[in-house]
Order: sequence, then structure tokens, then C-alpha cells
Amino acid sequence: MKTVFTVILSIILIGYYLTAKASHFSSKKNTEVNTYSDIYFKLETSSVNINEIIAGATDFALTMCADKAYQEALGNTVASCNSQFEESKNVCSKHIMKNAKQHYTDKATVTLLTERFINCVSAA
Repeated sequence: MKTVFTVILSIILIGYYLTAKASHFSSKKNTEVNTYSDIYFKLETSSVNINEIIAGATDFALTMCADKAYQEALGNTVASCNSQFEESKNVCSKHIMKNAKQHYTDKATVTLLTERFINCVSAA
């Protein structure tokens, strides 16, 4: 009886483990990049394209714009930061995309591109 219970419990645990692993790997391949951290989450299992880098960097820049205390420390307002972002977003996107490759797998290169975009949209 004890052996049967152990075998059944083992089968259930192994099934649960394999199901969890399978869903974990299949969901990572189709990661949609909406936030800055999504870029690096997706980069763990696949490449990211320049549009995904811009989307994640946009989220980061807008988050910084929305931080009232941070903007006041810089001598800006949330509204002026958002306005500056909207004015420069298209120009900065075109600048970053000009020499972009189709896909990136190197974390250092991705970080450099996101920093360039963020610096471009936040330049006064």
C-alpha cells in the first residue's frame, strides 16, 4: 500500500514538473515586449528586434517622466518631460533604427541601444 501511494505521488509530481517546464519554455519564446524588463526577459531565450528595444525603452522613459519627484529634482515637470518625449520620440526612433540589425542577442549591445534611445528622448 505504501509503495503504491509513493508511485502514484511520484507520477503526479513528475507530471506536474514536466507540465510546468513545458509551459515555461513555450511562453518564453512568444514573450511580447511591453516594458523595459521584458526586453531582458525575452533576451534570455531568444533575440529581440529594434522595435522591441524601442518599445521597452519607451516604457522606461515614460516611467521616468511620470516620477514627479525625479522631474522636480531635474528642474522639470511631468508635463514638460512628456511633451519633450513626444516631440523627440519619432526622431530618436529613426536615428536608432538607421543602422539597426534585424535581431540582437547580445545583452551589452541591447543595453547600449536602449540607453541611446532613452538619452535621445530625454535630451533637453
